[in-house]
Amino acid sequence: MLFDLETQNVPAATRKQLNLQSLGLILTILAVAALQLPWRLEDWSTLEWGGVGALLAFTVAFGATVLMIEYGANSLERVLLILLQITIVVIAFDRFRSYPGLMYTVPALLIVVATQIATLFRDWVATLLIVISSVAFWAVSLINMPWPGAILPTLVLIAFQGYAVSIIASRIEVDRARGELARSNAELVSMQSFVAETVRDRERLRIARDLHDVTGHKLTALKINLQIMQQRVKDNPELGDFIDRSAQIADDLLADTRLIVRQISDSEGLALNESLQKLSSLLPDGMITVDLEEGLRVQSGEVARLLLRASQEGVSNALRHGGASRISLKLRAIGDRFVLRVVDNGRGLRGKPAGFGRSQLAARVKDMAGEYRLTDHAAAGGSGCELEITLPDGAAPNA
Repeated sequence: MLFDLETQNVPAATRKQLNLQSLGLILTILAVAALQLPWRLEDWSTLEWGGVGALLAFTVAFGATVLMIEYGANSLERVLLILLQITIVVIAFDRFRSYPGLMYTVPALLIVVATQIATLFRDWVATLLIVISSVAFWAVSLINMPWPGAILPTLVLIAFQGYAVSIIASRIEVDRARGELARSNAELVSMQSFVAETVRDRERLRIARDLHDVTGHKLTALKINLQIMQQRVKDNPELGDFIDRSAQIADDLLADTRLIVRQISDSEGLALNESLQKLSSLLPDGMITVDLEEGLRVQSGEVARLLLRASQEGVSNALRHGGASRISLKLRAIGDRFVLRVVDNGRGLRGKPAGFGRSQLAARVKDMAGEYRLTDHAAAGGSGCELEITLPDGAAPNA
């Protein structure tokens, strides 16, 4: 499609800060206009009313653009919103032509537009829109100025817009790299925690087997020998008392050993709680919430590994592609199946096809007789996506 343009992936925190800075510049220009214009409204001319109306319209258009971008405007809508803002700035510039201070202050709003352009479009689209805005500014200046019009201010304006775009592009790249590093580090730490939990589970299982196979058998043999001795010392009551006490101790120790083995066996399996908490601990506070059913343990290492990998993939996609600021991880055992849900408040899929990560995850879930479901709530007027993975307890990959 002609307007199917790739949007820059700007972290939510960066977008918020840039929007606040742009709003500060807009309010500053409104304050300058308030100081330049007559205090008495009845002294305003039609041009002055038109200029103030244009500034207010630009403020509304800026707010509408921010909201529409956050809620998933498509590429054509983004272009139209940017062109609308450029048009309003040019109108305001023309209406304030009798105020030299405002004639060279109002065009600074195009830097606000350039900031939005830098966060929304590819480099060549950003350059094209900046050229359009600057040419429009210069063309309007020719209406009331002799040739070549405001060519020098136009060139300066182009330079400022280009500088703003380059600075913002660099900042976006740094923030994106920092976010990728944080996500990769979180996934690495969570996987390390998973490996440590796997090692601990195997060690628990080994200890349980040793207690059962070695200690339990030897205690049973000791108890049998004490029973034989009890039969042979009936004529020696004093020695019989010692043997009876020893037999009781052997019974108690055997019962304790069986209880320990049973407790270890009951706690066998992977908890995943620490691994999922590690996944969220290295990202900003409150960004990811983990809700894990109390006492839940996954017996199959393959199932546990896939549940953790699905959590990592869901979080990564929500942050990298959806620009989410809130993500919820929930893991439950329902009957003989585990259900994982990853819900975010991002911009949704926006019609993008499944990439390698999503495709491979869906294939792995299907290979283990599970169910994979990805719902784009943003496409239905809501926000974000919901990933749901269902896996049977004890599932194993098909041969």
